[in-house]
Order: sequence, then C-alpha cells, then structure tokens
Amino acid sequence: MRPPRGTSPRPSRRRPTGRRTTRSRPSPRNCTTLARRLAGLRAQWIWSPWTAKRLTGLLPVLGEAVRRGVRVTVFVRDPYDTGQKKQADLVKRLRAVVPTVVPVNVMHQKIVVIDERTVLLGSLNSLSQSRSREVMLTIKGGHFARKILTHEHAEDFARPPSCGACHGDEVDLRRRGNGTWYWRCYHRACPARRGDKAWQTAVRFSPSGRR
Repeated sequence: MRPPRGTSPRPSRRRPTGRRTTRSRPSPRNCTTLARRLAGLRAQWIWSPWTAKRLTGLLPVLGEAVRRGVRVTVFVRDPYDTGQKKQADLVKRLRAVVPTVVPVNVMHQKIVVIDERTVLLGSLNSLSQSRSREVMLTIKGGHFARKILTHEHAEDFARPPSCGACHGDEVDLRRRGNGTWYWRCYHRACPARRGDKAWQTAVRFSPSGRR
C-alpha cells in the first residue's frame, strides 16, 4: 500500500541481529596514550611487576627515549616469580633497550613518574595490561612526584651492585621481615651459591634516603 500524498514512508525498524563486543588487545594503538605520557624529556621511572605482549608496543618508545638521552629506569618482579618466568624473553628484550632494569622480589607497585612532575598511579600494569579493566590516576606536580620517588627509594634502588662472588649483574632486590633491604645474586652458577644460600649485601642508602 502506497502512503498518502504529502507523507513519507516510515523507516523500517529492524531488530539487531547480534550484539557487538569489543575486546582490548595489546596493539600499538592500545599503547598510544601511555606512549605519549612516556615521551619525557629528562627521566622516566616505571614500576610494573609483570611484562607481557603490551611491552612489545612500548619498546620502540622506550628505546627512542633512551637514544634522546632520557634516563629510563624500570622495576619489575624478580625472575623467580611464576608469571615472570613465562616472560623471560620479554625481560631480555627490555634489558636490551633500557639500561637500568631492576628485578624486585614480590614487588606489586604500579607507578610511572615522568620528569619528576607527572605521576601515574593506580592498578594498571603499564608493561603487561591488555584485557582487564584498570584505574590509573594522573597527578601533576613536582612536589608529589618527588615525594613518590623518595618513598620508593628510587635513586638508591636504581643502582644494583654487581655480585661480589661471580661479578655478574643477575642481582635482585629483597626485603627481610625486619624491614631491611638487601641485594641478592640469583645466578645459578655463582660460586657463592650453596643450596638456598647466595651472595648478598645490604642496600646502601644515601644520607637523605629513608629506610
């Protein structure tokens, strides 16, 4: 049946045939926002317990920053962590790009500090997150950024020593039950290793650092 003159036919109302869902995938596009944040001028500090495919999209950004002379320091979980063992190759790739990668036993902080004036703080693992929903606050201000770096002993923990026995760099950061910090060699062939015992030395804090 034709519609009366002067009227237009009603648009057909079709029911949707299916529901479209979108999943977050670890691609360079997903990393764009963080990549822009990491385009610092002087220093980047990253605490990310785990590494995963997301890191592959950030490696070029971190590498470019290092080439520009930006100081990049990354703290990750120690290699004995179950999740980190599966990503040993990614950690090697990270070490090839970033000169200072510090493994920390049972670390769980998720922090990014850029140029001592911008802090990203929350639940997102910046080097591994892909599909989970997370929260990350952006806090700007030099005073707060410096407070975070002091609280995390960033400068003192960014200088791991070489092992005093094997002279290697496979040294991680640990904390005893009494709150004291120390470095421990995890190289399997280290001559100081005897069962669970290994070479270790106390962390030397700067006079201004809190313990």
